[in-house]
Order: sequence, then structure tokens, then C-alpha cells
Amino acid sequence: MSREMDITKSILEECKMHLARMEYAYSKISFLIPLNGKKIEGLSQEEITHIDQYIFRFSKLQVAIGQKLFKAVLSILGEPVENKAFIDIFNRLEQLGIIENHVLWQELRIIRNEASHEYGEDSHELAEKLTALLNAKDSLKNYLESIVNYLKNRKF
Repeated sequence: MSREMDITKSILEECKMHLARMEYAYSKISFLIPLNGKKIEGLSQEEITHIDQYIFRFSKLQVAIGQKLFKAVLSILGEPVENKAFIDIFNRLEQLGIIENHVLWQELRIIRNEASHEYGEDSHELAEKLTALLNAKDSLKNYLESIVNYLKNRKF
């Protein structure tokens, strides 16, 4: 097995771990959706902990996919990735039919960043941002599934 494939498998395991933990946290707070200001103000310590875990794992998963997995997949295909800008890597993955929709990826990054920075916000604004992030779970998961399916279909 090639070094690139070993690296890719390791990154996939990392992604699956983040996804499993993100989904666990989601299962503990999904009943809160849609959040509103009143719900935010009445959150229990346990609910806050699960929201924090969800935000953390969402962020870690998106970073693992975007900064590691995208490059690793192109590497096992023999594509050059050194010194490539993220948009060039994403565009190449789109051209190869592995993933799609860089606009959605950017939106997910914005949603993640906004939900991660809750300092000084009122509860209504925070509720909107957290609801958007909770609703983005399947979109992020779809990027990972697209890559996994591509690799399986190509017998990697």
C-alpha cells in the first residue's frame, strides 16, 4: 500500500471519529432546533456542553476534510497539491467529479466561524447562528460521504 493511501486512510479515520462525536452531540440537542433567544437563555449546563462539543467537532471535521482529506485524495490520484491554494484544490476535486459546490463549502465555513464567536451577542442572534450550524450537519457530512464513495468506487 502506498504512503499516500496510508495517510488518506488515517485522515478518513480522523474524519469518521469527528463525525461520530458530532452526531452524538447533535442527538443530544436536536430537540432544541430551531433555537430562539428564550431557549438560549434557558439552556442547561449539559445542553451547553453538547452544543460546545457539536461546534468543536463540526469545526474539526471541516478542517480535517478541507485541509487534509482534499489534498490526500488528490495525492493518491497523482495530482500535484504542493503550494496549491485551497480554491485550486477544491476546483480540481470538482472537475474530477469527487465533490461539488464550493459556494456551499464557503457558506459552511462562514456559518462555523460565526457560531464559534459568540462573544457579546444577544441570545436571538446567537440562536440564529447556532441553528444554522446545527442545520448544516448533513451538508458537511455529504462532503465526506462523497469522498468515501469515490474512493470505494475506484477501489482505493
